[in-house]
Amino acid sequence: MRDKSDFPTLARRVREGDPMAAATLLAHHQDSIFGIAMRMLRNRQDAEDVTQETMVRALGRIDDYDPGRPFGPWVHRIARNACIDRFRRKKPTSELNEEIVAAGPTPTANSSFGRAQDVVAHEGQVHGVLHECIEQLAPPYREVIDLYHYRHMSYKQMATSLGLPEGTVMNRLFRARKKLGTLMTERGVTP
Repeated sequence: MRDKSDFPTLARRVREGDPMAAATLLAHHQDSIFGIAMRMLRNRQDAEDVTQETMVRALGRIDDYDPGRPFGPWVHRIARNACIDRFRRKKPTSELNEEIVAAGPTPTANSSFGRAQDVVAHEGQVHGVLHECIEQLAPPYREVIDLYHYRHMSYKQMATSLGLPEGTVMNRLFRARKKLGTLMTERGVTP
């Protein structure tokens, strides 16, 4: 699917009982739903379960979707609520997302053109510490960091997705960054 304007049409077709429209609509959002769940829950199995649960909930509540609004924030809010429900039922594990930390820094085009190995190693350490510190943030703070810095959402999009006023989102992001800076400083890394 290339055009987001097709989402309301697909949602209408889902309401009419078209299983192909449902598959297309949810397949497009599956990765972003999983990403939200993984960031919030920090456990792959739980994230996979919540992704599946979100898709079932979205299909069951498709009549609640307002075609005049973007589909993504609507389904992401369902995912967020499913994660919160999972928190209430089961305390999440405190394991770090080993895949992210183990991956280290993303190689850059100029890293092989004369940059010193110690600089590259330092970047890897900072990257690892950053992700460890993000994982230590409370879930609401992790969530806004993820939406803003990794999903590149605007304040308005974040507010819609989270069901919060825009000012609250801005304040939460400010506090999350401040806490993240404190955690990194405590680990000897200057933010």
